[in-house]
Amino acid sequence: MQNQAALEAVNAQLQSVLNPFANFSQLVAKNVETLSKMQIETLTAYSELTNENLQSLVAVKQPQDLMNHGSKQLEIITKVSQRLLEDGQKLSQIGNEFKAAVDEISASSITPNK
Repeated sequence: MQNQAALEAVNAQLQSVLNPFANFSQLVAKNVETLSKMQIETLTAYSELTNENLQSLVAVKQPQDLMNHGSKQLEIITKVSQRLLEDGQKLSQIGNEFKAAVDEISASSITPNK
């Protein structure tokens, strides 16, 4: 009986020590997945903008086409600037959510001294 109680106490202590690590590992894995998805979306968006730019360049056959391509460049720069801003905001939000979750894990794993 005494051995069983001691074993249960050790098991409970191990769980209280290891649970925060497991929670943190799960959080990191989720964050890596979120960042990977964001990178894929961003890469796709920038690839589309690059293709759009190349198609505009290939369409240049006359002087007027060159002027149209020049105005298209301004549109693309605007889209890139907007996308960079959005990506920065998303990344900041992901970082803030990660920090809040880590703080929550830390706070829940600290037990006050009795």
